[in-house]
Amino acid sequence: MLSSVLELFYPSLCILCHRGVDSYNTLCDNCLRKLPRTEHHILRDNKVEMLFTDLFNRPRKQWDKPRFVRGGAWLRYDDDVASVIHAAKFYERPELAKFLGRQAAQEWQPTGYFDDIDLLVPVPIHPRRLNERGYNQSEYICRGMSEVLGLPIDTTTLLRIRDTPKQSQLTDDKRRTNVEHAFRIPEPTRWHKRHILLVDDVITTGATIRNCIKEITPIRSCRISVFSLAVAR
Repeated sequence: MLSSVLELFYPSLCILCHRGVDSYNTLCDNCLRKLPRTEHHILRDNKVEMLFTDLFNRPRKQWDKPRFVRGGAWLRYDDDVASVIHAAKFYERPELAKFLGRQAAQEWQPTGYFDDIDLLVPVPIHPRRLNERGYNQSEYICRGMSEVLGLPIDTTTLLRIRDTPKQSQLTDDKRRTNVEHAFRIPEPTRWHKRHILLVDDVITTGATIRNCIKEITPIRSCRISVFSLAVAR
């Protein structure tokens, strides 16, 4: 009842065109269709995969070393995508991140991209930033994906232990060093023989996820895939 009254005086509007949308959507169908897709779900050796495969190309001395399975981003990062993701990330719109995760999962699920994934793992933010913002947008992306895929979300195994400056404010070189040793996995056995999907909002240089992967690589028989809402450049 309360939500109906609020919508009467404060109707839901599309983030981009500001036309009315129903209470569950934050983009109208027209604007959602216009967002630039990458087709990474059917393109191997795409830009996202190329950012991380070198971490696994070194000769493996043991059969059970972690391996990279697949990677991709749903959208290309343009002005409209930036506006939507910034709204989800910085303007207290976690439901928008959830909506985008749900839409991406619905589009990619029929292609088999998420087949044999065991866990959705959002890239963590530091506890201080979590307290300030109130939510981790990557976790909400996972929540939307989980609604479609029925996969569990793990927010307790991969931890962020260093509160680093925002990546968006740094040059490419500084991005790479900024997140070094920023993550930790206290109980690595949790992911033994599991296939995890690392989930983030935007990939630019890939520095953040690369450092997450470096923490995962000592885990025996762990398989790693990557998904992002958008990829820049």
